[in-house]
Parts: sequence; C-alpha cells; structure tokens
Amino acid sequence: MHEKIRSIHTWLRLHERHLSSLALLGGFILDAFTLRRVDLPFENILIMSYFVLLMIGIVILNLSDARKYHGPLAAHVPHIIPLAIQFAFGGLFSGFTIFYFRSGSIVASWPFILILVALLLGNELLRRHYARMVFQISTFFTALFFFTIFFIPVLISRMDSLVFVLSGLITLVLTMIFIGILYYFVPDQVMKSRKPLTYSIISIFICVNVLYFLNVIPPIPLSLKNVGVYHSVARQGNGYVVLDEEHSRFNWLEFFQDVHVVKGDPVYVYSAVFAPTNINTEIVHHWRHFDKSIDRWVSVNKIPYTIFGGSDHGHRGYSMKTNLAPGEWSILFEVIYTDETPKLIEKIL
Repeated sequence: MHEKIRSIHTWLRLHERHLSSLALLGGFILDAFTLRRVDLPFENILIMSYFVLLMIGIVILNLSDARKYHGPLAAHVPHIIPLAIQFAFGGLFSGFTIFYFRSGSIVASWPFILILVALLLGNELLRRHYARMVFQISTFFTALFFFTIFFIPVLISRMDSLVFVLSGLITLVLTMIFIGILYYFVPDQVMKSRKPLTYSIISIFICVNVLYFLNVIPPIPLSLKNVGVYHSVARQGNGYVVLDEEHSRFNWLEFFQDVHVVKGDPVYVYSAVFAPTNINTEIVHHWRHFDKSIDRWVSVNKIPYTIFGGSDHGHRGYSMKTNLAPGEWSILFEVIYTDETPKLIEKIL
C-alpha cells in the first residue's frame, strides 16, 4: 500500500507541469462549450462551483502547509490541490474573458481584456505561487470582484455606478468572511499574511474602480451582439434591411472600415445589444471624429436610446448622421468622399 502511494506521489511530481496545463485547459474548454449568457442559471451555477472548489482548495492547502491536514491523501495535497485551484482559476478567468470580450468595443476596453487574458495565461506561469496565502486570496478577490460586477446587476435588474460600488462592497464583505473562515482553521498563517494581504486587496480594489470610472471595463452584463456601418437602415417587420458596400474577403483584417459616400449623404450605425431579462437601460451611440490637426478624438454627437432585455439576439437600433467630416470615426469606420455612390448590396439583419 505504501509502495503504491509513493509511486503515485512520484508520478504526480514528474508530471506536474503537464497536469497543470491540462487543468488550465480543462477549465477553458468547459467554459467555451457551456457559457452563453450572463443571466442564465447554469452559467452562474458553474461559476459559483468554481468559487466553491477554489475556497475548499485554499483551505485544504493551507491546512496542509500548517501540518494540520492528516487525511489519507495528505502526502499528495501539495501536488493535487494546486491543480484543483488552477482549474478553478482557469475556469473563472476564461469565463470572464468570454463574457467581457462579448460585452463591448475592443477599442474602448482592450486594456481590460488584456488584463483578463494576462490573468488567464499567468494562471499557468504562476502556478507555484498558489502555495502563498497572499497570492491565493488576492487572486480570489480579483476573480470575485469581476464576478459581482455582472452578477449583482443581473440579480437586482439594475445597472449604474451605484450598483458597481455595491458590487465592490459585497466583494469586500465576502472576502473578509472567507478570510475569517481561513483564520478559524489556520490563524497563524492569516496573522502572518495580514499586512501584505490588506495592502494587496486595497490596491486591487482601487485599480478596478479606476478602470471602471475611466470606462475601460466593458459595460457588463450588456453584450454587443452586432455593430455595423451602412448607407441605409430601415425596419422591416421584426428585422432590419440595410444597404452595405461590397467588401473584399479580407475586409475583416482592416481596423477601420472604409465607407464611400457622396457629400451630403447619410451614414447609419446599426447595433444589437443584449441585456439580461428585466434590465432596461439607456445606451448611447457616441459619434467621435479623429481630428488630425489636434491629434485627438473630438466628440461630435451623442445619440441615446433605450434597450430592453431578454432577447437572445439583442435589442436592435440605429443612429444616423449627415455631412460627416472625412477621416476616422470612433465606431471604427473611415469616411471617404466620392463623386458617385458605390455599388450597394441589400442585407437583412
């Protein structure tokens, strides 16, 4: 029996790196095939199960570190539990990356998406740091904050700055409760980590708030389903008919979509934005033009309209402007004036 335990221990140690990568990949694959909408029960139950696994793993790992865990697999805890923790963190951050990526414009929120991707990839690179309590709780706090940002609005059917502040306060309270649970089991480790842990949580809290109020965090739980720039948009029954230019098959590689218009003709921006059931809110088409003479974006107009939640395809709407200045616009298109209207194709959205 002891020989078998030693062989398992040796196998785990030899294959730790490969098992670690598989744990991370497993969380990502599970999310990719299961996560669809932030307001569906299954998605939130799955994310909450990651948190439960995470908390159990952190408690057991710290009990083992304090020599207080004497279960039948005590010798394997330093090798098995970090894999469970990494699987949970991988599932959480890959899920958040999926949700937040769908939520807004890459132009506006790419720094935050980059942070999430870095956390996802760093989950593999920093796996040995999971043995440190400050790292464990700081990463737990970050993941919990990202979760409450979209879960609380879904729960109370409201989203605004006050709800974001409430999400942060709830995250702090829940994290303090979890630290209290850890203190019950391993008081010495918690007391030794108290100061750096406090500084870390405060720093993360301030950083996420700064990102939110600078509009770097996408407007989760809203999700941008579709956006496009057209020569005409008209409602027809339950859908919309648009007139679009012919584009090359490599058009998607271009950062700014070229729009050829005759001076005085209108340009339309169409969008479909998903909102969870029972959340009705106002969104804005913000028309901004890049003024090369002063090398910055200039606000031209803000056109608000109300969206209603619950539709899988998103609430659809559009805005229109004429006499646009040539050049780049913030909805990722470039106005190019021509003498003749280009060939247009009718599409149904």
